[in-house]
Amino acid sequence: MLVEILCAIYVLAQAIFALGLRRGLKREKKRVAGLPTVSVIVCARNEEDNIDRCVESLSKLEYPALELIVVDDNSDDSTTDKLRVWVNRLPHLRIVDLHGQERVAQGKVGALIRGIDAATGTIICITDADCVVHPGWVASYVDCYDEETAMVSGLTVLDSVNPFACAQSCEMIQLLSMSMSAINHGVPVSIIGNNLSIRKSAYEEIGGYRNIPFSVTEDIALFQAMWHSRWKVTFKANEELLVKSQPVDSFRTWWRQKQRWIVGGKAIGGPGWVILMLGYLGVLVFLLSLFLPASQLFTVLAIKCAADLLILFPVTLKIKRLQLLLFLAIYELYLTFYLLCVPIMYFQKNVIWKGRDYQT
Repeated sequence: MLVEILCAIYVLAQAIFALGLRRGLKREKKRVAGLPTVSVIVCARNEEDNIDRCVESLSKLEYPALELIVVDDNSDDSTTDKLRVWVNRLPHLRIVDLHGQERVAQGKVGALIRGIDAATGTIICITDADCVVHPGWVASYVDCYDEETAMVSGLTVLDSVNPFACAQSCEMIQLLSMSMSAINHGVPVSIIGNNLSIRKSAYEEIGGYRNIPFSVTEDIALFQAMWHSRWKVTFKANEELLVKSQPVDSFRTWWRQKQRWIVGGKAIGGPGWVILMLGYLGVLVFLLSLFLPASQLFTVLAIKCAADLLILFPVTLKIKRLQLLLFLAIYELYLTFYLLCVPIMYFQKNVIWKGRDYQT
């Protein structure tokens, strides 16, 4: 009886989040006057394996009033040399080289400050060096802006077809879609920093990163600061706004990435705890179902999967990634394992990322 009650609560909660997806999945039409200039910023630190793929995708962006800025964040591999080659090929590409420059803030925040300072665009789009974007990425972002909007974020998936990466993509889609649902109904949760756009005047109005307390998840810190300003923040999902990121190359890197997100996510507060507790409710349903007779076990697991599909199906359909649902069973196992690791990650005292050690 307990499992059935918990399962019913889980289904109801997922249904509530699913009802909030509509605004984020609705296609927007351009409402800003004229054709705003756009700056795309990428911060790169030791990205020799990824930078060519990233800049190649940026070179295919279909938007006329565009500048590309790559911040070379003290790379000591061949990233710098590869960027010099690209500068000769793309006249609208600029490199902000931080080698020998005074550090203005810790880690990636310092690189972002330098990049945004150099940007001349009305709207700034930000992604990472291990990502690729759709040719319509910038234009689709511009379509989301009206005169009251300061920030728009989109979804990210992993650019891989191996089962582990597909399970992670499902996790990212479900978590970010729940955030999208909440944000578009007035509840601040989170966004992801490798698929983000912001109005530069709004960024400057709040004092930018120089006026925001440091966080290992600088994207959440910026989102929270913008949310509490006079401006509007939205979260959208469609194929053109989708960013594809490279999967991590080892379990150790996966752990450090997730731990950084967990530690930085503490700043989300109550709404973040609601989503986390909902995840644990799903884990509890899964674990308790293992003690049921086979017929009940499969029924409960089927209902649990159906509840997750209330969010995953409409979003993967919108972004044209329905094939990810073929890995739903693997995703359910992966999510259970990940959530069981979260308490350990939460209480770790330092974050190591991109060769830098941050005390928390």
